Amino acid sequence: MKKLIHLIILFYLFINFSFSQNKDSIEVRNIKYEIQRLETQLNTVEKNQLNYSIEKDLIRETYSSNYERISLIITIILGIIGVIGYLGIKDINTIKKEYITELEKLKGLQVEFKSKSKEFNIEKSKFDSEIRKILLENENQNKKIKFIELKEKIKNFLIENKLIDALEFIGVAHELSPENETILEYKARTLCRLNKLEDSLSVNKELYEKFETKKHALNLIECMYFAKDYNNLKPLLEKYKVDLEEKNEGKVSKIFNLFKLYHTNQKDKIIRTVKEIIDFNDLDTTSKRITEWDLTEAKFVAQHLPDSTYKNQIQNVIWYCDGQINGKNLCDRLKIEIAEKK
Repeated sequence: MKKLIHLIILFYLFINFSFSQNKDSIEVRNIKYEIQRLETQLNTVEKNQLNYSIEKDLIRETYSSNYERISLIITIILGIIGVIGYLGIKDINTIKKEYITELEKLKGLQVEFKSKSKEFNIEKSKFDSEIRKILLENENQNKKIKFIELKEKIKNFLIENKLIDALEFIGVAHELSPENETILEYKARTLCRLNKLEDSLSVNKELYEKFETKKHALNLIECMYFAKDYNNLKPLLEKYKVDLEEKNEGKVSKIFNLFKLYHTNQKDKIIRTVKEIIDFNDLDTTSKRITEWDLTEAKFVAQHLPDSTYKNQIQNVIWYCDGQINGKNLCDRLKIEIAEKK
């Protein structure tokens, strides 16, 4: 660097010298002064260069020292982190293993709980089923007992002719057992005695349609005579004519027919039918002439007929057949002439 500067100065002097040989001494002094000035500047540059080199070395040493220190610190920190990480990972793995073990235990407990819960539910269902069965049986038994008590009370009410009470208890019994045959029979008979003949006819039809027995057929025939349902009566009579005629040698059929004669204004035939019923060979004995049929409903229906001679005739012949009066009393009341025995 220094040699380069000297060459530049010499080159400069040479040029000045070549072009200005004729200049005066003042210029020479100026040149000297300029040379001195340049040397001073050169010394300053060299000095600055030296200072720069020193500062550069100092900075390099400082940087190198700091770099080593920072590297050491970073290494220590990374080492600590590594150790902590290793220990942490080890702890995490241990915890994970323990967690998996506990989880397996919990799963086992869950399966066992589900199994026990299922067994419990099965046992509970069985127990509930048995309890319901017992309660149902008790309820059915209570209903049966209550139903039997109601039937007995209804029967007694009908014997005592407490018809309103009987009908009320029939309603309760019917709710307990809507299809019970006996209750429906009691209902039909009670309605008939209360002169609710259409309602009684409806119940008798229901009985016959459900059970279709000879007993219910004959009850329905009787009620049809009472309720004047002659259009539906004919086919039923044709089917059960023999059964009806067998009842006390046709006397039951004749009693039914008295109501038809009354309602169809064939009242002149009533006495003729009555004479066919009377046993003129035994006028003094008071006994039931009809033993194969209950005439209670016939007596009630006759009682509800408007007062007239014909009503009186029907009532008396029913009483005669039911054993309330003898043949002589009947003939006297109906003014029937009794032929003298020869």
